[in-house]
Amino acid sequence: MKLNIHKKVLILVLGAGLTTFLVLGIFSYFGERIVQRDMEAMSVELGEKSASYTDDLLTDQLKQTLGELAKAKAQFIDREMSITKEDALVLANAMTEIMSHPENYAPKTLPDPRTDPVKQGEPYRIYAPDIRDNLTPEILQEHALASNIRDLLAELLKGYTGYNATAFVGGEKGWYICARLIRDENGDTDFNATISFSYERIYEFDPRKRPWYVAAKNAGEPVISDLYGTVETSGAHSYQQIGASAPFYDAQGNMIGVAGLDSSNEDIYNEINTLTSDKGSINFVLNERGEVIFSSQDSGVLAVNTSDDLVARSGGRDLRQSDERTIAHAAWKMVGGEHGVLPVVLDGKNFYLAFTPMPETGWSFGMIVDELEILRETQATRDYFQEQVTTLQQQMRREYSYVDELAIWVPAVLLIILFLMSKSLSQRFVKPIHELSDGVRDIASGNLDKKLDIHTGDEIEHLAVSFNAMTAELQAYMANLTKVTAERERLATELDVATDIQRGMLPKDFPARKDFELLATMTPAKEVGGDFYDFYFLDETHLAITVADVSGKGIPAALFMVISKTILNNFAKTFYKRNGLAPVVEAANEQLCANNEAMMFVTAFVGVLDLQTGEFVYVNAGHNPPVVYRAESNHCEFLDVKKNFVMGPMDGIPFVEQRTTFKRGDLIFIYTDGVTEALNVAEEEYLPERLIAFMNSTDCAADLETLLANIRSDVAAHVGEAEQSDDITMFALRFNGKDTTSA
Repeated sequence: MKLNIHKKVLILVLGAGLTTFLVLGIFSYFGERIVQRDMEAMSVELGEKSASYTDDLLTDQLKQTLGELAKAKAQFIDREMSITKEDALVLANAMTEIMSHPENYAPKTLPDPRTDPVKQGEPYRIYAPDIRDNLTPEILQEHALASNIRDLLAELLKGYTGYNATAFVGGEKGWYICARLIRDENGDTDFNATISFSYERIYEFDPRKRPWYVAAKNAGEPVISDLYGTVETSGAHSYQQIGASAPFYDAQGNMIGVAGLDSSNEDIYNEINTLTSDKGSINFVLNERGEVIFSSQDSGVLAVNTSDDLVARSGGRDLRQSDERTIAHAAWKMVGGEHGVLPVVLDGKNFYLAFTPMPETGWSFGMIVDELEILRETQATRDYFQEQVTTLQQQMRREYSYVDELAIWVPAVLLIILFLMSKSLSQRFVKPIHELSDGVRDIASGNLDKKLDIHTGDEIEHLAVSFNAMTAELQAYMANLTKVTAERERLATELDVATDIQRGMLPKDFPARKDFELLATMTPAKEVGGDFYDFYFLDETHLAITVADVSGKGIPAALFMVISKTILNNFAKTFYKRNGLAPVVEAANEQLCANNEAMMFVTAFVGVLDLQTGEFVYVNAGHNPPVVYRAESNHCEFLDVKKNFVMGPMDGIPFVEQRTTFKRGDLIFIYTDGVTEALNVAEEEYLPERLIAFMNSTDCAADLETLLANIRSDVAAHVGEAEQSDDITMFALRFNGKDTTSA
């Protein structure tokens, strides 16, 4: 059968159309599959990179927050212990003053809790069992004199209101004076409430056997105790005590007792919990021997050895010897004074341990948090990204299924439209994903100003909005970090200004005279310090000098130093000639005691040199004894000084004025405890014995700059690589006037 032109054209058109439809359909089908595969791969890659980046960011942030929280808790405990130690020292110094000057105090009496009612905060007395029935007149007299401490006991204890706390003094002869605060079930302390006692425990109580007494007596200085004792309260509840104690002495320098304060370990934890909201964490403190001395755990490797026996306590568990390698490794770092966040394993579970040192006590604070708490937030973020990627892939599969149906059922006349729609749809899906992927790369590289401008109306747009929100939060965090950094730089600048001001107040122009030589140096342990020296002429023939050391370091000590220096200078110039040097120091002490709520104090050596006769009048207010070099014998020795009290914490104290005479070439070297108590890496002090030995071995007749440099070099050789622990002040005065041998 022959075909006409019309049919051929029709067949040709239909054949061309069918061929075109078939070819385009095949290309469209395979092109669609390639695009679908690439898009799914890109979406998976995008989700994994986003989740990984966010995981790392959140984990680092949570670890940093954990470390800051541990640091805050450590600083709180360290500050509480430091304050308690300072209070114990104040109490011991006051007892030393009372027992050294019995003529200044009248005998006092205190209630006996066995027979008399005792109120909250009211001091009472107890005798050890071995002396209770054999109270000699000597014991009774000493106890009546020591009872003068009752007002200071009660006053110091008021600073611990809201705690289960005790302030006490115990004598070597077995007497004991104590004042207590006990909180009720509401946490309130009523000073008018009467304390109930367990008389059986009182009958057996001997202060000389208590850990706080033994530790302070053996150390010969203020100490912070480990946990000791178990105090039973109402409701079958109990707590342990922690505090500080210090020895006190009689007029001959004999240790005759120990004074101190303690409080409940639970009170300190409760105070920490009011500052932070973390729950489920394990808090503990390690001492320098690696032993747990403070813990929220009642059992397990992190529990405290609660033995009341000091010997048993010294054999406590050393975490550095723990069978669990991660715990032992962390304990070594904690004892070494390091800080950080480490993963550890405890009872077969994974935890994070944040630890930081406690400089005042020499301990280290640790806080353990379950690893699941850290990972919970990052896992939620990862789940969110995976959910978004899954939703995106499901959406794409639905769209491609719809396109496949159109490719099969739509007539051939819609072939071109279908092809264009497929191409458009492909571009529509691929373009925002590329934009999203490129944006994430910019953000990951650190460009937090990048904003994704995608308006697809589907999950891709929602994902872009989420990324924009995340970058905004990161920018806010970085801005806050910048602000905090700027504030720290401002504080550092202000501290530099304070350093310049303090240095400007110390005399630097040393007089070049023939009748005497004078040179002094002061090196603060921090930017500003509490040491100072001063010299000035009271008239043409009398030179006044001062070397002093304020308690503490930093800005508070610097401020108290300025006040002390000014007051001493003013009083000396005002009425030294009329009244003498001791009244000058007494008047300055009265002025310093006024409004001294911080109970700061200053040790001072004040002297006046007669440049004609060589007579040197001096008062030593709790300061280190100076070294005197006698040119005639070419020998150094410590100057005889009276044990006067320090200036600042207590008014009405008399000071003893002493005199000596300098001959030509004689020299006096005055220093602060930063010299003799300088610590090396083994925490060994330089000691006065080494100082006097060195000065007897060096040339004390050399110029003062060389002499001070030699002494400083010997101290530096002892300290080695250790950090300077205290302000160091050295002051040298050589008398070159008329020889007073004939006098």
